[in-house]
Amino acid sequence: MHFNKQSGVALITVLFIFALVSMLAVSIQTQQEQAFRQATSTLENTSTFITLLSIEDIAKAGLMFDNKRDKDANELWDTASELWNQPFPLTLGGAQVAIYIRDLQGLFNVNSLHPKHPQHNEAKARFVRLLSDLGLDTSVANNLTEWFTADSSFNYEYESLTPGYTSPEIEFSHISELMLIKGMSATDFRILEPYVTALPMATPLNINTSNPFVLSAWDAKLSLEQSTQIINKTRSNACGPAGRNDFVFKAVDDLFEEPTIKELITAANNPADDQEDNANNSNIWDKSDFDVKTKYFSVISILKTDTKEIALESIIKRDPETDFIGTIYRDLSRQPSDVNRLVKTMNCAGA
Repeated sequence: MHFNKQSGVALITVLFIFALVSMLAVSIQTQQEQAFRQATSTLENTSTFITLLSIEDIAKAGLMFDNKRDKDANELWDTASELWNQPFPLTLGGAQVAIYIRDLQGLFNVNSLHPKHPQHNEAKARFVRLLSDLGLDTSVANNLTEWFTADSSFNYEYESLTPGYTSPEIEFSHISELMLIKGMSATDFRILEPYVTALPMATPLNINTSNPFVLSAWDAKLSLEQSTQIINKTRSNACGPAGRNDFVFKAVDDLFEEPTIKELITAANNPADDQEDNANNSNIWDKSDFDVKTKYFSVISILKTDTKEIALESIIKRDPETDFIGTIYRDLSRQPSDVNRLVKTMNCAGA
């Protein structure tokens, strides 16, 4: 009887050890499967990111080719009629790829509202008009100014939110930061985003790639219809090198010689015409605010496979004088559906 009890205990011990070993084996197998899936996912994500960077490099090469062509021909301007402003589809590594390039200097630069900008008051008035023309809340302009202002009491409103945050009082790095500003809803931001950008505050506006809403906001006396007529002079139905010399302001002086613009400048410089109106007019037509060539571009790369579709936005800086080109910002939160909304304001056929 004693022997049988010992045998039973031994049997139970053996069964317990066997169960424990089985559990450990299952656990190890599960961990191995998880590690394998994780490694596979990491490898796939890494491969996808490398492919997107390759697409970005293709866009850079195209922009540098465009810059070299301009310099060799002594045609130092960028226009909406050029080939880089057209979708570029291709196949890369078995995946379908599309490249979309936007000229960010054709958009309204919200960093121009920063108090350190010499014309921040004028920029604020322009931003108010742009918001109004788009049917959006104009209080955003004042709220953005307060956001940029050091030690503004207005910032306590942000600190009292849950979760709270505070203004760094510096320029935006990306236009998405505008979503932090009081009064800017997600819906309004989607409407406004195609017309605005966040670049160094003194970056000039490229009139050749701008939009009627942006130009119209420059002066309260410049109607949307008038600005559309001016902008359409930089648009060609035949996109590419064939039309780039015919649909372009080759110099900022050409813009200032436009009859509509010239009349506005004359009126602004002649207070005798309407002293009270000009005293309250916060518009200054300054040639340094405009340019005909661009340094900053947004490249949206779309990668589509059988299982997924992913987008990458890269903010590219190209210096026409030094031939430098580099990426200063990348955003993987973009959706392929963003393309139609963002690129619609710049096309060869007209605004």
